[in-house]
Amino acid sequence: MIAPLIAFSLVGLIIFYVQNLVFFPYVHLRLLALLLFYVGLRPSLALPLALGLVLGCLQDSYATTPFGVHLGASLVLVAMARYFRRRLLLQQLGFQALAGLVALVLQEVYLQLGTFMLSYQPLFPHDLTTVHAMEILGTAALGPLMHLLVQGVQDSLRRLGWRPRSDPMPYQPFGE
Repeated sequence: MIAPLIAFSLVGLIIFYVQNLVFFPYVHLRLLALLLFYVGLRPSLALPLALGLVLGCLQDSYATTPFGVHLGASLVLVAMARYFRRRLLLQQLGFQALAGLVALVLQEVYLQLGTFMLSYQPLFPHDLTTVHAMEILGTAALGPLMHLLVQGVQDSLRRLGWRPRSDPMPYQPFGE
């Protein structure tokens, strides 16, 4: 589990720096959340939990919110990925993108409730609701590309000799 954690943490760090240093004033996307969601769809549970802790702490150290708000949001994404992994037919990218959209919306609700309970802002402020909705839709549209990135990292790790554990819940079509 150490090799994929290091690889996905490096990918997350690269995405974080590109997103916050290059794209930030112009483009607002939640690429780390999308990365975490697609890693959460993989068979291992320990990897997305550890990656959620790493990326959540990274975002918390950069944000102006109290420590733990983004960490909790990362764990919400992992929980939603695990839920959708069990419930939906996730072999098709359209369903994965829709599941990612739902997970991002639930993450936003968690973030809004967390900042509201901490008295940082009103619940669902009108000036930010449309901006965040467009941000979430744009991020969910990039779901197939993130799927390819996660698959590419896993394929690269396999070529380097890493062998994942077997899937405890293999895909079975409905009705069988």
